Amino acid sequence: MFCSLSGEPPQEPVISKKSGHVYEKKLILKYIADYGKDPIDGQDLTEEDLLEIKASPKTVKPRPATLTSIPSLLAVFQNEWDSLMLETFTLKQQYQQVRQELSHALYQYDAACRVIARLMKERDAAREALANVQAHIAVQPPSDAAVSEANAMEVEEEKKGVNDAVIEKLNETSANLSKGRKKRKAPPNLTPVDTIKEFEQISVVQSLHTTTNPGITCIDLDHTENLILTGGNDKKAQIFNRERNKVEFQLKGHTKKITDVLWLGRTDSDSGDTVFTSSADKTIRIWKPATKGYKAESILSSHSSEVTGIAVHATKDYLVSVSNDSTWAFHDIDTAQTLVTVESNEVQDGYSTVEFHPDGLILGTGTNDSVVRIWDVKSQQNVASFTGHTGRVTSISFSENGYFLATASEDNLVKLWDLRKLSNFHTLTIEEGKINKVVWDYSGHYLAVGGSDVRIYQSKTWNELATIQENTGDVTDMKFGELAKYLVVGGLDRSLRFFGPNSTGM
Repeated sequence: MFCSLSGEPPQEPVISKKSGHVYEKKLILKYIADYGKDPIDGQDLTEEDLLEIKASPKTVKPRPATLTSIPSLLAVFQNEWDSLMLETFTLKQQYQQVRQELSHALYQYDAACRVIARLMKERDAAREALANVQAHIAVQPPSDAAVSEANAMEVEEEKKGVNDAVIEKLNETSANLSKGRKKRKAPPNLTPVDTIKEFEQISVVQSLHTTTNPGITCIDLDHTENLILTGGNDKKAQIFNRERNKVEFQLKGHTKKITDVLWLGRTDSDSGDTVFTSSADKTIRIWKPATKGYKAESILSSHSSEVTGIAVHATKDYLVSVSNDSTWAFHDIDTAQTLVTVESNEVQDGYSTVEFHPDGLILGTGTNDSVVRIWDVKSQQNVASFTGHTGRVTSISFSENGYFLATASEDNLVKLWDLRKLSNFHTLTIEEGKINKVVWDYSGHYLAVGGSDVRIYQSKTWNELATIQENTGDVTDMKFGELAKYLVVGGLDRSLRFFGPNSTGM
């Protein structure tokens, strides 16, 4: 027999009538005096509920002795041991109770976290919907009379199209730009070929936009090259500050993914630059600097399907957009009015990309049916068509000298076209992967091709100078820095990557 409290053989064993457990008599009497309950099952217990066990042979009890004798000291030690056993048993019971309470508290905390996360998601969705409604309300006329007047003005403007005043401005800008371009030579401090060959990843900014619909779809640099504008699959645009290494503003309001983003490029404004965003929600938003961040002051809704690309004219006064509805539209930026919408019977599957020629008098468009079309902006006539691709045209880019056009397609080809002869004079073939973007540097000496990786070619010789494969997702957009000192790349891995030589300070 062993005591249920001390775990030792009892000298005076007793048994509880209620629980049937065996105890050392002295221990259980002390416990009953303190708590009045059975220590094992918690039932009320008195001394009358204890039965003495008649053990045989009986233990002979020592004779009383003083504390100076060894037997008396042993008795004291035994009493101390008994007290320690009772305290240990009590602590174990309290420990079990605390564990149960802690487990219950942790469960409640986890449930509260889930509720908070759900409420925050609902709050963000409500804020986004409110911003969308406010932006739409901001461009609506205030009264029925104003609506009638505005409709009449729009009808009149559609009749005028690109009027004489607009054409005069286009011609003047083209003449000035063309004159300066003929005299311009390559900058003496342009990044040399040997340095381009040493390009590698020198910095990366990760985890931009959300993980719900991950990926950067488009980017643009402002005129200072310090602010990077990004659009994402998460329906938001972000403005990233390179000096502060953080996202300074988020532009919310679109209801579907962002397809293209642009800075206006005006450098005479101290309050910030205008931003354009196009989306699969069929709209284009014009964002102006506000007290806190940017505000969508105007919404252009001239298309009936996804807006796939936008481009700013060299005058900085006009914007062109293309859509899957097989139309392209010419807009006045200051008035936020669509001057003309152009349809063509030859385009049935929609446009995929757009870019202005550097002089601004012709417009290049890529289509989903593999054809690159060149348009006269003044007459809105298709003046040339480049065939040869067998897949959807994913990107086009005019060289700054105005002589060459680079086009990329889902057929993994990059074709180079001479605009003076309207002919394809060279083709680059990417054996593996895909091509999403082609872009020239400002001097026209280097061409970057992005998709499954990033490749940089030298113009005229078309030698491949560098191949960079640091990206973990497809590259969707790229921009060269000033004098081709670096290349910034955005992709579906939610990152901005900067490529350049090791000595470049980023």
